[in-house]
Amino acid sequence: MISLFRPIIRSSAFLAKEIYAVLRQPRLILTLALGPFLILLVFGLGFRNTPRPFRTLFVTPDSSVMQQQIQEFATTMGPQLLFMGVTTNEAVARESLRDGKVDLVVIVPPNPTASIRNNEQAVFTLLHNEIDPLQASYVQYFGQLYVAEVNRRILQRITQQGQSQASAVHDEVMAARDSATGVRDALARGDTEAAKKYQQELDQHLRAVELSVGASVAVIRGVEQTLGQPTDQPDDSQAVLDQLNTIRDVTNALDVALRGGDKQQQEQNAESVGTQLADLDATLTEFRQIQPIVVVSPFKSEAKSIAGIDLSVTSFFAPAVLALLLQHVAVTFGALSIVGERLTGTVELFRVSPISPGEVLVGKYSSYMIFGGILAVVLTLLIQFGLGVPMLGNWLYYILVVGLVLFASLGIGFVISLLSKTDSQAVQLAMLVLLASVFFSGFFMALYLFWPAVQIISWMLPVTYGIQLLQSIMLRGAAPNLTYLGGLLVIGLGLFVVAWFQMNRLMARR
Repeated sequence: MISLFRPIIRSSAFLAKEIYAVLRQPRLILTLALGPFLILLVFGLGFRNTPRPFRTLFVTPDSSVMQQQIQEFATTMGPQLLFMGVTTNEAVARESLRDGKVDLVVIVPPNPTASIRNNEQAVFTLLHNEIDPLQASYVQYFGQLYVAEVNRRILQRITQQGQSQASAVHDEVMAARDSATGVRDALARGDTEAAKKYQQELDQHLRAVELSVGASVAVIRGVEQTLGQPTDQPDDSQAVLDQLNTIRDVTNALDVALRGGDKQQQEQNAESVGTQLADLDATLTEFRQIQPIVVVSPFKSEAKSIAGIDLSVTSFFAPAVLALLLQHVAVTFGALSIVGERLTGTVELFRVSPISPGEVLVGKYSSYMIFGGILAVVLTLLIQFGLGVPMLGNWLYYILVVGLVLFASLGIGFVISLLSKTDSQAVQLAMLVLLASVFFSGFFMALYLFWPAVQIISWMLPVTYGIQLLQSIMLRGAAPNLTYLGGLLVIGLGLFVVAWFQMNRLMARR
């Protein structure tokens, strides 16, 4: 029985030793516990989740009309465009951009009409002075939104003009209906001459309708084709053209009937003209009732989350900060642990003592796992009750993930410690692991933004799994992904084996 307990007793000696070494540094403990919490608190309070506004200066040709139009458009584009004026001097505008007086210079195309007539798009040129690739991409995106809004407003004006023409068509259609009624009433009285006179007026009004209806029909057809006319419903724009052709055929027949003296045919044709004109007027009236803004922007989007929770930026990043901190603490303490033993000469005592490399590692793993667990408890209480970060999942899953993150991270630290010759080298390697974790773990850039070959680095880091698992458990209330749990366990066990072989070589008696 004594021989069975000897490995446990030897390992527990390291457990007490390492915990005592940490407790002798109360400032370090306070810094590790409160430092990340304060950083996260300041980050959450100072972060502004609003798009960046651009101070924008416009360069236009020497045209008062163009300048007036630009000013009208630019001052109503929204809070992201801060209108800083209009100039005709491009050199002065570029100088203002270099001096930081403005953020953007927009060069308006000098002759957009000529470009469009040449079957070319008129180009708005956006000049910026950004060196940040993300900000430069945002400028390009901002320009696309701005031009899309300009195009939309131009289409809105075209639609308004088309609807104005539709109003004129409506007046002509009403006059034609009055003439058709006059024909019918004259025929009822037997006054053929009056009927012929009304028929001539009807013909004149119809010619006016045919000349004016083209633009209105074009707008209607464009809207229907863009929205996708259902196959089981008639094409309204084609119906307008068909109605005009039918009305023309009937009026021609009415003219023939009036000349031939067929009274019955005259009355039928006059009645048919009135009915067809009423249908045409109803079609055009329906089009005029559509608001221009609805015609040019028939769709809009509304984003709705099925997650069932509305998170602040602080709450979203809290699990990631916790995972990153636990990994860094474990890596740092592990990296400084064994290299410190070597520098103080303790390893020489290990070689002549009955203790084995496995017992040393188990003792050190146990001590830092306990210390990391205490730190995790303190940080969890701070972020939940201090920052209000929700915990929607199972606490047992949470404890399991934290334990696996610490276990795998300690493996990295011990491997670094066994490879390092000095403590400064160990700290530098630990910092490299931290930098890699910040950039490749998905902490602030989603993993899908990296090429698959680069993602291999991401999935070699325990914090990558920790971020995904903790966010899923805390913020979604979901069960942990078994693949991610398995990945953490494999990394931890693999590194433990590597550290054991290195420790065995280090303690080998020479």
